[in-house]
Amino acid sequence: MRGQKETQHPPERTLLLDACGVVLGEPTEPLFRAVAASSGLSVSAIATLFRHRFRDDLWSGRMDEASFWTSLAAACGVERAPAAWRTAIDQAMQAMPAVGRLPSWADQARLVLISNHRHEWLVPRLEALALDRHFSAVRISSITGAVKPDQAAYDRLISSADPAQTLYVDDKPANVAAARSLGVRSVLADADGGWTREVDAWLGS
Repeated sequence: MRGQKETQHPPERTLLLDACGVVLGEPTEPLFRAVAASSGLSVSAIATLFRHRFRDDLWSGRMDEASFWTSLAAACGVERAPAAWRTAIDQAMQAMPAVGRLPSWADQARLVLISNHRHEWLVPRLEALALDRHFSAVRISSITGAVKPDQAAYDRLISSADPAQTLYVDDKPANVAAARSLGVRSVLADADGGWTREVDAWLGS
């Protein structure tokens, strides 16, 4: 899998799932804590730095991974990015409870993963946990160049599915609002996983 996997799948319904915060653990906060431990900067300062200087370029693929680590280290006053920063990302991206529902959902709907992420980080985790086999399509922003909540991130997916038969799940309110504005029924994922019951109800499970 290289970030844009496509296979045929019979169900008419389409379930669009965000990756981190929905299927896997969210890695950015653990990364910020690891950077803070190395640099002496606060976690909030690093989060702000990431959001304003790196987020869009990194997620869209305009900045490659090596340049990101070099630039982040320089911006934080560190000579080079230690391996612990990358390790923090991998360790955070553990399977969330919803993973146990994927086989059942995949029998009832076409599952699509749509993520703001680096394919170098996300794809190996999906493969290591054998999660990629449940998805008919995988859309990762560093490959597609389209970053949620921009409409371009949803256009191709929406055009290939029936909006009336589509459900979207994301843990970011802005991304949920963007999908709703396109006429797609959307659910905001909560940390406790209660959103999975809404998916089950939608599928009639």
